[in-house]
Amino acid sequence: MNTAAYWWNFISVFLLLVWLLQRFLREIRGLFVSALGAGLVSLIPFFGHEPRYWLSGLTPNVSIPLLALLLASILARARLVAALRPREWRAAWSFGALAALALYPSALGLGLHNFDSYSLGWPWQDWSLSSLLFGAVALTAGILIWRENRFGWVLVCAALAYVSGLQESQNFWDYVVDPLYAVVSLAVCMVGLARRIFRR
Repeated sequence: MNTAAYWWNFISVFLLLVWLLQRFLREIRGLFVSALGAGLVSLIPFFGHEPRYWLSGLTPNVSIPLLALLLASILARARLVAALRPREWRAAWSFGALAALALYPSALGLGLHNFDSYSLGWPWQDWSLSSLLFGAVALTAGILIWRENRFGWVLVCAALAYVSGLQESQNFWDYVVDPLYAVVSLAVCMVGLARRIFRR
């Protein structure tokens, strides 16, 4: 594991632990205590491995949007800044759900015969099809930024991280969506849809 990947996994675990601890410790004092506790737990080996290795078993690469959402939630709970407004949270969950539906069914062998949309993240395998993926993300980011939706900048950061090779993965999908982000996004969207139906 290279240095960049090591710190990427460490920061992912650290933010996830801070977010979990903040469920019990709110505001700015809770943030300091949560950060201290998360830092200590992040370094403690469990069954011979640090927590970052166990997270890799769940999702090898934590996506940029998930980290951004964790950080935004942490800052909001500490009452420091509202990094994302409600409509930006909705955009984040909608994007995650759509990306999950575009990626995971074909990865499980569902849909078109012998077509795996995950392979589009490796542009050298098929530049023409992969350009559709990159173009769709770029168009989405552009529209969101034009509409003054901050989540568009999160997608820009994901693209920059991919170009910089910030993760071990060389697949663009891993920078914009991961299994945890996908599952939470689908759950949030389904709950929101159910609420609308029952209200009617």
